[in-house]
Amino acid sequence: MKRWGAGIALMGTAGLLVSAALPAEASVDGATKYAAVSTASPVFVKRYFNCYYDEGCFATAVLPRTWRAVRLGTDEYRFADRSAPRMIRIRMNLTGPSPAAAAKHKQAALKGTRGLKILSRKSATNTHAQQGPLTMTTLVYTYRSGSTTRWVATRYVAQWGMTTANIELTVGGRLQDRVLLTKVLDKATTSIALAG
Repeated sequence: MKRWGAGIALMGTAGLLVSAALPAEASVDGATKYAAVSTASPVFVKRYFNCYYDEGCFATAVLPRTWRAVRLGTDEYRFADRSAPRMIRIRMNLTGPSPAAAAKHKQAALKGTRGLKILSRKSATNTHAQQGPLTMTTLVYTYRSGSTTRWVATRYVAQWGMTTANIELTVGGRLQDRVLLTKVLDKATTSIALAG
């Protein structure tokens, strides 16, 4: 399909590193007001995104049903919770370095971020029926945003036994959201599928 090739052409290593310089923001937009936060776990469903009227959808993942999808750019989406300041951002069709190298670059680019604390940077491998052999590296950190501490996990994934990361998944929210956000990240990791 022609969208796959266009995504690869536009997202080179430079694109991966430029985005890596910014902490993940979990707000939907500046005007968002959140209702009383529900402690119930969201319902997860298969979501279709990266869609074009004349070509169909080029990506799917199991994500919270009610989180609002926002296109951020070519092959990049954010799904934001309407009830609390938390989100997942998905960047697809990357052609950057290995997952471990991408996470290392991300960590270096975060230097100088206010209140930054790196909690972990871990690599793992897995085999998934939908995606073949997976290699992934996850960077977990916190930083200060205004008067609050934000918790973020960014995962670089190489699908199908590739040696370079082709997907970046980032979840972000409050400290008390980390268990839910880890669940969102893990479900997205094991379910995301890109048309190619």
